[in-house]
Amino acid sequence: MTATSAASRLGAALPGGGVARGATLATCALLALGCGPGAMPASVRHPLVGSAAPEFHAESTAAVTVGVPGTRRTRVTVIDFWASWCASCSRTMPALDRLWRDRKADGVAVIGVNVDDSEAAAEAAAYELGATFPIIADLDQRLSATYGVAQVPLTFVVDGAGTVRWVGHDPASARRAVEVLLSERPAGARSVFE
Repeated sequence: MTATSAASRLGAALPGGGVARGATLATCALLALGCGPGAMPASVRHPLVGSAAPEFHAESTAAVTVGVPGTRRTRVTVIDFWASWCASCSRTMPALDRLWRDRKADGVAVIGVNVDDSEAAAEAAAYELGATFPIIADLDQRLSATYGVAQVPLTFVVDGAGTVRWVGHDPASARRAVEVLLSERPAGARSVFE
């Protein structure tokens, strides 16, 4: 049954047959039943899930300072640890770049943290993979250690309050986690039903 037919049936069943009111109620019911972004995808087991993300600010290879916390406009920060020699990263990086291009206007920041031994290797690999989001060269692996990264790729999704909400390897699940966070009301926002 489509939302329109459900709304029509619900509207017909309402006193006065209010189809518009029925459409609103049907939409609310569908969202409550999980037709929205859904639940947060399952994370890998990691000690930072549910904890405050370690704060950092670093200059990217493009001479832009990025980090956690982000700017006032940042609603979600995605931090991806990767390397040029990592075969799985060749799948993760382009997917995260698409996420960044699609959602940066909505307050999504994507930061790549490269664990290669040279900044030149990081820049060359990012270029080859088509990554246009900021890349930090973590030459001494200090940031990787702070985040407890034992293997790459490993992606962290951090909400606007600075809490790590998802950690994993799958870029599709990272995108889903971002969508869930974007669907949540920002702290202090009021619902139309309040």
